[in-house]
Amino acid sequence: MLRGVHLLVEDPATSEWQKWRYSIHLFAGLAELHLARGDHGPAQRFADECRERATRTNSRRYLACGWRLTGEIASARRQWDNAEGALRQALAIAQAIGNPTQLWKTQVALGGLYDAFGKKEAGRAAYRAARDVIERVKSGLQNPALRTSLGAAPFTSRLSELSQEQS
Repeated sequence: MLRGVHLLVEDPATSEWQKWRYSIHLFAGLAELHLARGDHGPAQRFADECRERATRTNSRRYLACGWRLTGEIASARRQWDNAEGALRQALAIAQAIGNPTQLWKTQVALGGLYDAFGKKEAGRAAYRAARDVIERVKSGLQNPALRTSLGAAPFTSRLSELSQEQS
């Protein structure tokens, strides 16, 4: 499958305009899809491709995304040390560039990892950090309908629950 995607991305008929950006986005999306399906091998190959292209083009947002995905895949494989290392790498990049999406998603992944370790308080702290990022984004929105929509989103409610659960 990776070869087929490469053929699509490298097709001479494909416009060169912003190809680097949408190809990285494509590989990240395919990694997420395969991770959600439990297909860890293809998920890892797509995450690696995302990271490689993000490194080549210095796209730090997608580098953070690729490291986060790598951490989530390692976590799903129960490779705890690899997962924590990759997630910490993702978090450092996301913090350096101030990318809210990668910040909250990485904090959620760290929360899940810590929960799996039995480190409940560290998990709660990571979930609270994710919730705080979303709250900052929400408070910065000018449009009341967008603020309401973000506040009512299922992931926002679930994150509030996770950040408050007792061990």
